[in-house]
Amino acid sequence: MDKIINLNDKALKISAYSNNIVRIRVSKDFEPSLFERYNIYHKPEECGEELENGVKVGDLTVTYENGQIVFSTKNITRTIVIGEDNEGMRKYMDEALGNLRPEYKQIIGDEAKRNYGTVEFEKDPKYITISTEGEKFYGLGEASDDRLILNGRVYLQRVVYQRNEIPIPFMMTKAGYGILCNSTFWHGIDVCARNENEIIWYLPDGDLDFMIFAGETLSDVLERFTFVTGRPMLMPKWAYGLTFTEQYHADQFEVMHTAEKFREKNLPCDMISLEPGWMSKRYDFSVNKKWNVEKFFINDWARSNNPNKTHSGFFTSALKRYGYKVQLWLCSTHDFSAHEEQMAGNTAECDIPAWFDHLRAFVNDGANSFKVDPCHVCDSADEGRVYFNGKSEPEMHNLMQTLCVKEMYQGARAHTGKRPMHHFCGGFTSTGAYSAATTGDNGGGHRSMTWMLNLGLSAYSNISCDMDIHKKETIHYGFFMPWSQLNAWSGFQHPWWAGHEMEEIFTYYDKLHYHLIPYLYSTAIDCYNTGVPVCRAMPLMFNDKESENVTNQYMFGDALLVGAFDNNIYLPKGSKWIDYWTGKVYAGGKRIDYAVPENRGGALFVKGGSIIPTADGLQYIDGSDIENITFEIFPENISTYIFKEDDGITCEYEDGKTAYTEVTCNKGDEGCFINISGRTGEFTGMKDTRKYSVKVFSKTKPTSVKVNGKRVKFTYENNFVSYTFGASGKSEIKY
Repeated sequence: MDKIINLNDKALKISAYSNNIVRIRVSKDFEPSLFERYNIYHKPEECGEELENGVKVGDLTVTYENGQIVFSTKNITRTIVIGEDNEGMRKYMDEALGNLRPEYKQIIGDEAKRNYGTVEFEKDPKYITISTEGEKFYGLGEASDDRLILNGRVYLQRVVYQRNEIPIPFMMTKAGYGILCNSTFWHGIDVCARNENEIIWYLPDGDLDFMIFAGETLSDVLERFTFVTGRPMLMPKWAYGLTFTEQYHADQFEVMHTAEKFREKNLPCDMISLEPGWMSKRYDFSVNKKWNVEKFFINDWARSNNPNKTHSGFFTSALKRYGYKVQLWLCSTHDFSAHEEQMAGNTAECDIPAWFDHLRAFVNDGANSFKVDPCHVCDSADEGRVYFNGKSEPEMHNLMQTLCVKEMYQGARAHTGKRPMHHFCGGFTSTGAYSAATTGDNGGGHRSMTWMLNLGLSAYSNISCDMDIHKKETIHYGFFMPWSQLNAWSGFQHPWWAGHEMEEIFTYYDKLHYHLIPYLYSTAIDCYNTGVPVCRAMPLMFNDKESENVTNQYMFGDALLVGAFDNNIYLPKGSKWIDYWTGKVYAGGKRIDYAVPENRGGALFVKGGSIIPTADGLQYIDGSDIENITFEIFPENISTYIFKEDDGITCEYEDGKTAYTEVTCNKGDEGCFINISGRTGEFTGMKDTRKYSVKVFSKTKPTSVKVNGKRVKFTYENNFVSYTFGASGKSEIKY
């Protein structure tokens, strides 16, 4: 449903997009945006109510009144003013953002060097101002690396190496709304800096094109935002384990030795990643890559055309037999718009092949994943470049990040019939629907953690960092991420070369991460369904003022509070908090100076009432249905948890092939009552039987435990009551 209003030589279109989503656009011709042309956005739905001067959809009303756009919900009313070409505004933004040209920073590698030209790209400047009333804003991807609240600064929305590799032009506020700019041009956003109650969105070219989202909570707004841009990708289950990046000059014998060492030392690991040394030509940007056969003995005569029939003698096959996946490093200067134009129905002749075409051979050789390096993709930009679709670099540079991973995802999925997992440290709007990401070549320090939280507040979930094996804090935080990565590309960063103390700490956290895989993967399914990330900044979960801007702690799913880099921890009100390391119980609503145990890297608390599914003994994740699940339960009043599972490999989850187990816990004065339902739903490979155990946190040793009315044996150790539950049913713990 559209409402079109004439504005001199242009028109304003107000469109009901979906429930609580309205699109606002000012244009002469309303040609489809590149997000629409390339089928990136979810298509609009038939919805809404037409008004005399606007539309109403759900709780959101948008109208044009007295020369202003007014959007309102039951809680707020805000105005948008369309600015004319204004030399003063252009000068202000140019000064604030360095003419939208950040300082160039070269990526390592002589082969990566090139010259960059400049052009005048501020061809048709325009802007809008949005009224605010003291609300605080979150989002914008990696725009901020030292805080969560965006207010008071001007932000450049341009992909820049090591500075802002994943800009996402989306903001939201607890006042109950969010804003997304649909432009792909480099642009700037003043978030209440020049005027504390005004946002300025400045576009150097292109149409004014925005989405407004309404929701009672930040989570509600994220759900609506990702309805349009795509839910965070659900990775294959094995991808939520550990990826180890081998040192740059490693050959197949060193890789095999590393893989053997992980298993020998009982260190869980799922993927070995190879740096550029796997290629015959260093930094090969072409679509004619070849294996460096002196390092990795893969010859053409033995290669297969089937991704499921890799030659048994290849090192990749040997790794696969012991549970490993293989990842290959890539770099690119490819024009992804050519393939997108063909997909959009443009029949013009094109000699630019689809990027994934040349990668199929490496998938057939046993590669399960690809790592796209920022080199030439996001390190800088030749402003004079014109792409196959006729668009310029200032319009395409940001979008190329999305097109790159979109083709990687869709190409791999079509070729293998399975869920892909690729990762990239660049990104833009919708990238998270197709790819995992790292926080770039920035190590695993506090800065990267703040980026990770801000990306989560922009609905980008599958984030990791380059873990530092020599720092307890980064090991701690690095293993409480959706997927964990230890990057040894620069030398001997292997756990067994880190020294006895650090090896022991790394081993503990590695095993703990795999212990939590059922919980982590169930949370990832929630993330795919709702848009709420796995790692959740505190304001996404709590309304405490003390939590609204903290960058040294976050929630890992609903249950676990992780603190790192600063031991002054705020425990939100509304529940008790249990120290996972010591069992000490704290009341909520207070700030504490936490003493981290010597062999740990930071704080870890469990929210009272949490129910956490776990598994023991995993060395890698093969995707099969886990036979033995233990629920770790931290009773507080009445709590319910839905444990979600699927086959972990295919895309059947998109058709509803998911199983659910409901667990409830009711804690009273004299005991604790626990009920585990039978599994509902189904997925391929789901076993007919399942064995459950429980570990119930308790400061008191119980007098008896009954399961389905019969007394059972139990143990009481380290504040936990442990017993076998069986397949399903009820249990009762008496004190």
